[in-house]
Parts: sequence; C-alpha cells; structure tokens
Amino acid sequence: MVENGVTKLWVIGHQVTPITVGGRVAAVDVVLSPGVPGPPPHLHPGAAEYFYVIEGSLEIMAGEEWTEVSAGEYFVVPGDVVHTFRMEGSERARFITGWDPSGFEQFFFEAGVPAEEPGAFERSVSDEQIAVAVESLSRLAEVPALPAPTG
Repeated sequence: MVENGVTKLWVIGHQVTPITVGGRVAAVDVVLSPGVPGPPPHLHPGAAEYFYVIEGSLEIMAGEEWTEVSAGEYFVVPGDVVHTFRMEGSERARFITGWDPSGFEQFFFEAGVPAEEPGAFERSVSDEQIAVAVESLSRLAEVPALPAPTG
C-alpha cells in the first residue's frame, strides 16, 4: 500500500520508505541521520517489532536495557515491551523495521511529510508536525513514557 503515490517520507527527521508486498506495507526502510533522536519510548500492544540493520549501527532500548545492533544483525522487541532506538555517532544508520502483526505502519503515513515537498525534512521536525506525530503515536501505540507537555 502506497498512499497517494507517496513512496518516500520524512517522519520526525527520519527518511522512511514503505516496502510494499501484495498491495500492503510489509516493512519500512528507515535512514537515521546523525543528531536526529529516535521516537519517544513506546510499545505496540500485542505486536512485536523487528529491526534489521543494513548500514551503520543502532542502539535499541527494550525494557530498560540498551543493545547495540550493527549492520547485518537483527533485533526483535516482543509485543508489550517499551522500546525506542537511537544512533550515536557521526555516520548515518539504515535499517528495516516491521511489526507482527502489522498495523503500526499507518503511523508513517499520518505523521510523514512527502519527501518531494520542498522543505520536507525541516517540516518533519517542526513543532506542528511533531505534535501530529505524537498524537498518531499515542493513538496507534501506547506511550507510557511521554514527558508532560510544556508551555
């Protein structure tokens, strides 16, 4: 499933490409640039999330433990486990992620900015778009660790 012909998005500073199989999103290809934080800690009720690192390395938090996952390695976060990810270092990381069962991929279409739009990266990290992402994440996953709103 590619919505409205969109094949590449910027989502909270991450470049995201949905991978479709049989008319549905089977996984998501993510490029994480240096200095761009991962998502707030969250969990997917009843759904495991997997990460396969293609390039660079990624640190994944599952529960309270951080694990470094390098190119060619994978990591599975069981359903109902609070998790997030980050990339420490000066080189980008690229990974494939997906969910079993599927469903969370809708987040990327709701929170993403089509890459072909001028200023897409900047808009993806704007306060307005972060608010859209937080609302979508809160609806499609559980976000037990979100900080209280400020201002």
